[in-house]
Amino acid sequence: MSGANCLPKPLPKPNSVTAPFWEACAAGRFTFQHCRACGHAQFPPRVSCTACHDTALDWRTASGRGTVYSATVVHRAPIEAFKADVPYVLAIVELEEGVRAMMNVRTDTPEAVTIGLPVEIFFEPAADGPPLPQARPLTRPSARPLAGTEA
Repeated sequence: MSGANCLPKPLPKPNSVTAPFWEACAAGRFTFQHCRACGHAQFPPRVSCTACHDTALDWRTASGRGTVYSATVVHRAPIEAFKADVPYVLAIVELEEGVRAMMNVRTDTPEAVTIGLPVEIFFEPAADGPPLPQARPLTRPSARPLAGTEA
């Protein structure tokens, strides 16, 4: 954040449904919900399964690898707090497990982020909240899996 722009960015406010996700982020793991009734994987977290509406949900840890499903380069900040970040990439990332999540793709070359680009998740510390999942281009297979995904 530059010295000229010290406005705080809005941060997520965990609730009873999302708290397990944010706790996993604090531990360096990206998690998603899995329905024990029908096997459906879903993200973002919800009270019930979006496929069968059962409430028998557990949490699974993602590999942390995926591909860009959709992306846009933001050139005009939606609010003042993001002005120092433009241009930045906002993307929908499809993880290896099949769930999709919206996140920033951190790169020095936003124009190089294209559909199908391999990415990996990392966590960016937030001053007054949980670490935020971000993606970065994966230029080679990761030698070290995301914390918590070791076999």
